[in-house]
Amino acid sequence: MQTTLMPNDLIENDLIKSDIIDIDTPNASTAQAPANVSLPKTADILTDLKTHGWTLLRGYHYDVETFSQLMSQLCQTLTYDPARQNITSEAQKVDAGTHAIGLHIENGNTPMPPDVIAFFSELSAKKGSQTTICDGNAVYQALSPELKATFSQPMRISRYLPQAIWQHYVATATGRTDAEQISLDDLETFITATTSKTLTHHVEPQIDGGVRYVLQIPAIREDNVSGQLAFANTLLGPSFNYEKPEFTLANGQPVDDALLDELTQICEKYTQDIAWQNGDVVILDNKRMMHGRRQIDVPLTERKLYIAMGLGIRHGMNHSNDWQ
Repeated sequence: MQTTLMPNDLIENDLIKSDIIDIDTPNASTAQAPANVSLPKTADILTDLKTHGWTLLRGYHYDVETFSQLMSQLCQTLTYDPARQNITSEAQKVDAGTHAIGLHIENGNTPMPPDVIAFFSELSAKKGSQTTICDGNAVYQALSPELKATFSQPMRISRYLPQAIWQHYVATATGRTDAEQISLDDLETFITATTSKTLTHHVEPQIDGGVRYVLQIPAIREDNVSGQLAFANTLLGPSFNYEKPEFTLANGQPVDDALLDELTQICEKYTQDIAWQNGDVVILDNKRMMHGRRQIDVPLTERKLYIAMGLGIRHGMNHSNDWQ
């Protein structure tokens, strides 16, 4: 049996062409999966991430366990969202309601967004629920010189975080298991350790134990694998489990609706829809590719999608300089 990475297979809006090599096996559900699934080579995945920023794995008959193994093989450290439900020690459930979700990078309002994210569709919705992906490198190339200059400067992201959320985030990021014991001093230590030339952040403690978290980071960043600049951020994204953040440009002006509409129109030109099939896995360079979702038009019980996230890509080829 020949198995092949499929960077742009069966998308609904074929705006970005790439070579597609099909697999010579019939489509099958994950229920028919063999006991042992051969995982693709990390080098092959990295080749697609470098060329396209993402890859679709179809026909491998993944399940939750083999999906988790794949991400453990690809990433040096797995990360988690404290507001999501864990399915395995590596994968979490994607549950963000039924409405459409705007383009964003995963955990882009945090100081340590994952380098790589992957989605696994155990049960695919028969109507709606397509995942949207947008190449931030293509968007960057399409920006006017004025917009490139504006978003190359650090923008300010501010939002309130409840105590349990920031405690669990710091615990996960630092490998601690006693999240409820994480103190403001621990948080300040974490902030000092993760401040860099391109990222600064601080907190304003609140009387209820929560904090007002303020992050300053450019909306344009260097991707992980090819080292190219990409418009990759959360300006158009959701805040399903968190307070909606306030975005302020380096010149002190808020990001207004007119600017968001302009960015939406540019991004839409480079956005593709992934029509999920059972067993599909999609892997994204989270410093290059933004993603979102079309509206879900079936009951949530008819859709099961999982996410895994990682920092550090194994076997090198990581050009990210966020922490240098």
